Amino acid sequence: MVRCAVAIFCAIASSSAMAATEYWSPKAAMLEAIDAPGGRVSGILRGPVADQFAGTTKSTAPVEIEVTTITSFKQEGCKRLNVRLKQANVPTKDGRMTEFGLDYGINLCRDGSPPTEGMDLEKVGKALGSGGVAEGYR
Repeated sequence: MVRCAVAIFCAIASSSAMAATEYWSPKAAMLEAIDAPGGRVSGILRGPVADQFAGTTKSTAPVEIEVTTITSFKQEGCKRLNVRLKQANVPTKDGRMTEFGLDYGINLCRDGSPPTEGMDLEKVGKALGSGGVAEGYR
């Protein structure tokens, strides 16, 4: 009976690990989170960003990503998001293994642009146009 329960638990754990959503960029997860029920998505990050993360941590464990909505802007389809990348089995200087995580926030709209709410568009235009910040570097 105990073996049966353990086998069922292992099968459920294994199938839910295999069913994890894969994202090939953090941006894909962020855009999905904007319209996700509850404002949250999570899964496994693959591709160049995950490779760079794993190369830095020296761990072969999957890089997990979780994106949660912090707040919504008045502008339709625009949110403040928290992005968390984490990885298990990261070696420490003393030889132990630990989980490493990195969190950052980003303002993003459904179309991939930043929200304009709270931005002084006239100042932004001046900075990006001639006579702006870049001119001082010529």
